[in-house]
Amino acid sequence: MEDEREKLIAQLQQTQAAIDERLRAVAEQQDWQPEPGQWSFRYVAAHLAAVEKDCMWERLQRIASGSEPHFEYYENTGWDFSQQELTASLETWRRRREESLAFVRALLPEALSLEGTHAAFGTITVQDVMRIILEHDQEHLAELDEALEAFAGDTRRE
Repeated sequence: MEDEREKLIAQLQQTQAAIDERLRAVAEQQDWQPEPGQWSFRYVAAHLAAVEKDCMWERLQRIASGSEPHFEYYENTGWDFSQQELTASLETWRRRREESLAFVRALLPEALSLEGTHAAFGTITVQDVMRIILEHDQEHLAELDEALEAFAGDTRRE
């Protein structure tokens, strides 16, 4: 279980670094969108910072408390991130991720077996939360790679 914890921590650090690198490369064009109605780079960064706090941090703490919490599906679609500067959001996300991972590292092994429930995922543990967030990171990384390809070929910004 502890090997799995360290593996998940490393993977979460890797996906965050990959996303961070890509978004910083386009920070000067933070409001570019692949298509009208799709998220800009600014929104992606702000969304990731919000998810880290409202999902990962919150869920990790509540499950590790042993209170057997229940969680609903989290969605921040429709939120207005237009005032959130991309690099500031990335910095917030980095700090929050560091706090989340330090918290997980400090947990006693028995805390990794504590459970909560989720409306969509069923019974979840601390490591399940980490896997869910890792999948979320990976989805955004894949979407970001597609957006960056479109960005590179976008003649509208020339």
